[in-house]
Amino acid sequence: MSGLRNGPLAPGIAFITGGARGVGNAIAISFAKEGSKGIALVDIQDDATFQEGKSAVEKYGTKCITIHADVTDESQIERAVAETVKVFGRIDYAANFAGISGPLTAVVDTDTNAWRKVIEVNCVGVWLSMKHELRQMIKQDSIEVENGRVAQRGSIINCASVNSIQSGAGSSGYTAAKHAVLGMTKAGALEARSKDVRINCVSPGFLRTKLLDEEFMKATGSSMLGGPEGDAAWKTFEDRQGRQASFDEVGDVVVLLSTPRMSLVVGHNVVIDGGFTINEMPS
Repeated sequence: MSGLRNGPLAPGIAFITGGARGVGNAIAISFAKEGSKGIALVDIQDDATFQEGKSAVEKYGTKCITIHADVTDESQIERAVAETVKVFGRIDYAANFAGISGPLTAVVDTDTNAWRKVIEVNCVGVWLSMKHELRQMIKQDSIEVENGRVAQRGSIINCASVNSIQSGAGSSGYTAAKHAVLGMTKAGALEARSKDVRINCVSPGFLRTKLLDEEFMKATGSSMLGGPEGDAAWKTFEDRQGRQASFDEVGDVVVLLSTPRMSLVVGHNVVIDGGFTINEMPS
């Protein structure tokens, strides 16, 4: 039947901070599955982690480069953008997912420098990434869009969290940073829309990540990925969420939100939590 859509959903170039492992790498894989011509993984991980993440992307036939960069250092994120453009010529989709969980301790017991680090990585790092991604995107032509749709020079997706909407005891730094991500997404979106760039954020629910497990171990002495105390705590979260979530479910949402098909979605916080934030009681 004529008029049916065909071809890759996301054929452009993707730039992903925190892309070497975890949710960030799942996003990269989702872009690869949907036909992205090139993907840049930006992270601070070691060579072995980078290679594992790169291989997971390349098996779908996508060219993938790795860039070691600390998102809290403006010169490094600026360099990462420049290196990506040097290789691929442009950046069509950016996903800012470099982050840490930070200390899971009460305000009165939290080390100030540890709290500041969460703000630097999860808030300032996202802002710096968005700043330099946007500077590149507004200089380039639009990616190909369907007839009748507005141009899209780029899309930026920031990583917020259900903690951008609510909070929990012992998460003051993380919650503050994620509320800030939602705020800067809205402000940035209003600035960028006239330049044919869309900025949105997503709020994943509860996924068992290595970073979260490390902080849970520090706070309780038990592994969230295998210890009995961690399992009990996690079961409470997943009961309210409805089921266990997978990284690729977040990856696919980010890809869909990045495409020009979402042309009127601007400054939105897409919650990916199975109903966690609307559920008063575990069910």
